Order: sequence, then structure tokens, then C-alpha cells
Amino acid sequence: MVWPLTLLGVVLGGFIAGVPTAILGGVLGHALDRHWRLARWSDLLLRLGMRPGFEQMLFQCLGRVAKADGRVTEQHLQLARELMQQYRLNEGQRLAAMADFNTGKASGAAMERRLRRVFRQQPQRSAELLDGCWRMALVQPRHGEALQLLEKWAQWAGLGRAEQQRLRQRHQRRPASGSAAVPTTSRLQQAATLLGVELNSSPEQIKRAYRRMLSRYHPDKLVASGASPAELATASERVHQIQQAYERLRRYHGIR
Repeated sequence: MVWPLTLLGVVLGGFIAGVPTAILGGVLGHALDRHWRLARWSDLLLRLGMRPGFEQMLFQCLGRVAKADGRVTEQHLQLARELMQQYRLNEGQRLAAMADFNTGKASGAAMERRLRRVFRQQPQRSAELLDGCWRMALVQPRHGEALQLLEKWAQWAGLGRAEQQRLRQRHQRRPASGSAAVPTTSRLQQAATLLGVELNSSPEQIKRAYRRMLSRYHPDKLVASGASPAELATASERVHQIQQAYERLRRYHGIR
């Protein structure tokens, strides 16, 4: 961890007036580091507006993908709202995210230059950004231009075709059922209730609840307790429901 303003305060203070001023500069810089939660140089650049934030770039890309094949629909907007909830944005941040979404709808080369910079500076989050974009692209069945955008962006991020295909399949619509790519709020709430958690529970709480429920209905445990074949069949179906519920919540919260 690097406290950028602390280091700058020490260096500038020492350069200007020696050790006492260097100490004072370090104290003041550290206070600002803690107040602004700056733990690395990249945080300082973001604070100064010299680097696009991840959420800012994400919602601009989402707007660009939603608009790529024509009209932005209510399903697109609903997904944007769900992602705002997933990232736990407060009211002010939600308004900023929606402004970014609208900006992204009309963005072109300038936005893509910023996106390439984000991929270079935050490579560990490239797949996360593209995962959200795939969700947006697959909300509607007509997404030719959106897919071209995602293929280009994936190349910039250094993702191979296998990883791109995995992201697509993760959110692919099921033609047989006609279900939407994004689970509705009611289905998400049902999944949370099945696992015994709240919809806004933390990823750690959801994982613990999932493991606890699987353990409760594990076949080996039931066999040891003398369960009948009918009870084992019921437990097997219950395990399947638990797995489906966890998968919905995992996607909604972005749990890895």
C-alpha cells in the first residue's frame, strides 16, 4: 500500500524547508489520504479526474451496447438499475451512473480511447466489465452490432475466444422458454428466500448459506440417517433448486 499524498507531503516538505516541514507535510498528506481513501497512485489520479473510474466506464459501455442496435428498451434500463444495486451505489452515484449510461449511448472514438486505457490500467477487472456488457447485449434478441463491439473490446482486453464464449453462454437466452437473460426481482427474491438470506446480503453470507443448505440435503448425510428412497429423491430435487437459486444470486451479485 502506498499513501500518495503522505509521500508527496514528506518529499515536498523536506525539499522546501527540511525535516520539520517534511514531518508536517506527511501528517497533513496522510490525513487527506485517509479522508479520500487514497491507497495507491491510481486512486489519486482518479480523484483528480485524470483517469476514468471503473463504474463510470462500465455504465458508459452499457449505454453504448444498449443503443448499438437501435432503441434502448425498458429491459435495458432495468438491467442498468439492477447493476447499480449490485454495485451498491448510493443515490448520488446512481444519478451519476445514469448520466454515464446516457453519455455512452452517443459515445464514439473518445469513449473507446478511455476504455482502452481502463483495460491497460485495470486488467484484472476487464472480464468483469465485459461480463456486464454481455448481460446488456443479450437482453434483446437483435444484437448484431453489439456483438461486434464486444468482440472488439474483448480483443483490446486480451480475452481469448474461449473466454468470450464463456461470457456469452453465461447470459445466453433460452429460446425454448423465452425467459429473459436477467432474472426478475421476484425470481431473485425467491432465490434469496430459498437460501435463507436477504437479497442484499453480502457475497460471503450468500456463500455460507449455500454451503449450509447443500450440507443439510447432501445424499450421503441422509443415507447415514436412514432416509428412504423417496426422501432421497426429494432431497436430490431440493439440491437442484438450491443450486439454481445460488446461480441466480451469484450472477446478480457478481460472485466469482
